[in-house]
Amino acid sequence: MSDDTPRYWTPEFVERFVESINNDEEFQDTAGSFSETVELRCLDTPEGEDVSATYTFEDGQIVDVDLWIDDAPSDQMREEEVDKSEVMVRATAPYDVWVKMDKGEMGSTEALASPDYQIEGAMMRIMSNMGVFRGMNKVSANVEKSY
Repeated sequence: MSDDTPRYWTPEFVERFVESINNDEEFQDTAGSFSETVELRCLDTPEGEDVSATYTFEDGQIVDVDLWIDDAPSDQMREEEVDKSEVMVRATAPYDVWVKMDKGEMGSTEALASPDYQIEGAMMRIMSNMGVFRGMNKVSANVEKSY
């Protein structure tokens, strides 16, 4: 690992993640025409922050990212209702759960069963796009980073 390796869930990591998603041929094949907005929220990062990353996809490419970082616990972020007309799915978990998923120590089925992992959105649409979400996790796991 080089000295400029970003820490997971920092703006620098998100930037590398987006670049990796948009250039990963396997992900692009899986995502196909996926054109939705996905919000991922990480609570209690090592920096004492809550982070929300909202990714807008068009035809499998991330075309916009909205990053919101606030001191943890961010009552405003944690209490915000998900706008299901804008966001297909919102997943929220503490930093340690995201790390376990990133390292492959916890699969999507285990995460969904965990009381620490919350998913919001239309379950049928979420389930029919699980390949995209697994692909996002696989790309994330391959981005060089520190924890």
